[in-house]
Amino acid sequence: MTVETQQPAGARSYEFYSAQYSRFGSLLAAEIRREVYGEDLGQQGWRTLDEQQEMIGLINDRPHRRLLDVACGSGGPAIAIAAATDCLLTGVDIEEAAIEQAKTLAAVGQLRVGPTLIVADSSKELPFKDEVFDVISCIDAINHLADRRAVFADWFRLLGPGGLLILTDACVLTGAVSREELDIRASQGAFHIVPAGFNEVLLEGTGFELRVCKDTTDAVAGLAMRLYRARDSRRDALLEEEDAEWFESRQTFLAKTAELARTARLSRFFYVAVKPKT
Repeated sequence: MTVETQQPAGARSYEFYSAQYSRFGSLLAAEIRREVYGEDLGQQGWRTLDEQQEMIGLINDRPHRRLLDVACGSGGPAIAIAAATDCLLTGVDIEEAAIEQAKTLAAVGQLRVGPTLIVADSSKELPFKDEVFDVISCIDAINHLADRRAVFADWFRLLGPGGLLILTDACVLTGAVSREELDIRASQGAFHIVPAGFNEVLLEGTGFELRVCKDTTDAVAGLAMRLYRARDSRRDALLEEEDAEWFESRQTFLAKTAELARTARLSRFFYVAVKPKT
């Protein structure tokens, strides 16, 4: 069972993604990413550089390396993976501003073959033929997609035999969380949480063979607090780019995300699953 949260009347929420992408290319945003992640790939979620390298290794093992990155955002990490693996990259995201950023990054990404980047609603059947990809990745976005069963089934359709799915879910319920805490954690938009073990059962029920299920919650706690502190130390400069309410909402979100992860009440898991060859 999934649990969907909706903002009650008067709850403090803010439009995150459109505002974030409008400031994505600023020197200040790049400076913060370098401090928080150690390298600026255009990332904004809970993926560490070690996890990025792990994904590169997994994709390098695929014979044809046709990668679909679902909810690719700015595309930075996926474009870096394409540069490292020489894979054929397709990225989809519902935010038009995100796809425009991805196209900008791809233009300077020194890729042998340019990626296909399109605006598409990842919660619905994607506009591709059956079995056209060797790898599908979806990093820290599954909580935004309501019908997880249908999404997994569509990914299964799109993968060729032996194809690989790399998935992370940063919203797995592993402890007691209050409604107030969930409202803060869900303040960026659509938000669906699942209990521990739900993704594993659903993936296997869809037909996937689960190969890896790894708890990466510590990374969320560390990255959220580093991002909070990096932003706080640049408060005056950020207030010239963000209005005060947006800034405070973002800081509240980061602090609560770090707390929920540190106390292992809302956890993140890294999954690797395979579509059987027969």
